[in-house]
Amino acid sequence: MSKARPDALAEWRAVVPLVHGMVDGRSEIEIDRRPDAESMTLRETVHHVVEANVVAASIVTAALGRPGSVYDWSWMLPFGKWMEQMRYDRKPLAPSLRLLEALNEYVAAQIEPLEDGLERRVRLRDQPDGPLREVTVADILIQEAEHAREHVEEAMGRK
Repeated sequence: MSKARPDALAEWRAVVPLVHGMVDGRSEIEIDRRPDAESMTLRETVHHVVEANVVAASIVTAALGRPGSVYDWSWMLPFGKWMEQMRYDRKPLAPSLRLLEALNEYVAAQIEPLEDGLERRVRLRDQPDGPLREVTVADILIQEAEHAREHVEEAMGRK
């Protein structure tokens, strides 16, 4: 495995306990409390983070299986109308938490046997008709871990 970004897998693995720490032991009332009109509830935060990890896992799979390929995820707009259509506010947490655990472990297991796994690249399109940007698998893992941390810190800072 790569020595270039050994922290990437540790960062990725830290997402699961981070998300669990946000909701474990909390009542449904606490999980569904909306501090203000602009904020996500803890339930919505979990679903948002898990969904982002699903997309990140798909991007990693593309990078590992076909390095240099283009991955267009400009179709995803995970706030506002998207959240309303997905009904994050009504979905149970247990399946999402189980998926996060399994997906996190699966992605790490796909990368670890590959000597250059963390350095494999994919070209991303983040916005409709937007430019492509090249990222490594390590970049994706770290970016997604930072994304999760930002949302959890925001959610926990306002409870």
